Amino acid sequence: MKRIFISLISVATVACNEAGEKQVNRSAYQTLAGEWNNLFIRVEINSKNNSDSNEIFEVDRPKWEEKLKIKPIRSFFRADSIWNSAHYNLKDSLVYDPSGKWWVAGDKLTMLQQLPSPDTTVYTFSIKNDTASFECTVDWDMDGKKDDKYFGRQVKVKRQ
Repeated sequence: MKRIFISLISVATVACNEAGEKQVNRSAYQTLAGEWNNLFIRVEINSKNNSDSNEIFEVDRPKWEEKLKIKPIRSFFRADSIWNSAHYNLKDSLVYDPSGKWWVAGDKLTMLQQLPSPDTTVYTFSIKNDTASFECTVDWDMDGKKDDKYFGRQVKVKRQ
């Protein structure tokens, strides 16, 4: 679950529109370019047994290290459409660093993860001041279905 958590929090994967062309939103690129750190995540996990009850996983910045045993993730969005999300353990050692390409079309951020394994995630996002919110559907519980609702919030700490 930690590996999935780390992959999902790495707000970073990019994709093409249905026509196969990248739609560039220059304003969003300029706004997203820089370093972002996690503030909060919430995942509503669609129950494996098809019952009406869903599990909720939630963590905010004050409890981040205690609950996840890692530092807040540092996600880097570069103007050349490359991203990576550096995950450091509590001893400041880099333990995971997925990377790939990213782009924006309207209010959608597409992140194409190339390393360590291919994956694509499309987030609906919004930015107010230096705080961004991201929502998507993911396979958090690894049941083979992207049916778990993810919501995350990050703060911009460095501009590119």
